Amino acid sequence: MVVVGVLTAIILPSLNKARLKASAVQCVDQFRELGTVFAKYTSETDAIIPVRDVKNEKNPPWQRKLKTYSNSDAPWSCPDCRQGHHGIGYNHFMGEIGSIDNVCKPSATVAFGDAGVISNPLQANPDLWIEKKTLKDNGFGSGVFLVPSMKGWKKSSRRMVNRHLGRSSVIFVDGHADSIPASAVGFQYKKGHVRALWDNQ
Repeated sequence: MVVVGVLTAIILPSLNKARLKASAVQCVDQFRELGTVFAKYTSETDAIIPVRDVKNEKNPPWQRKLKTYSNSDAPWSCPDCRQGHHGIGYNHFMGEIGSIDNVCKPSATVAFGDAGVISNPLQANPDLWIEKKTLKDNGFGSGVFLVPSMKGWKKSSRRMVNRHLGRSSVIFVDGHADSIPASAVGFQYKKGHVRALWDNQ
């Protein structure tokens, strides 16, 4: 009986870590697909998707717009999001830029990321943001995450989150996808800082 308990204590964490790794890979794969569609949209329209808060909609505005450029009807979503929504956030600041031509470094500017509602928005370190386990309602608005240049940033709970073993799946403005810590996006830096990848540089 003791041996079984020891084996269980060893095997279960390994199985859970393997599951989390598989989900992380699945999430990045979905982000790659979304990134390809986003790149197609921006190349054909020469524009950044406008952001507007829409309530009582099943999918956020950016998702509805990009679906017209996709060959799939399946919604993009993060497999590890447990808040009752798709789990993907669009950089709200991108909606204010107007055109992709105004982004100086498309390959180093984050457009999308794993995102949700956090419980500790006053925490300065993005890697320590804690995603709420459940929401009384959807609570995620139009599927965007806010950035430091925006009014109400410090109290806003709509943020990017590290959902996959300390990392977040992201899509850059040029359409390529990656997995990086939220701190690497530079939310701890002000607009204009070279390490603020949420900014248009």
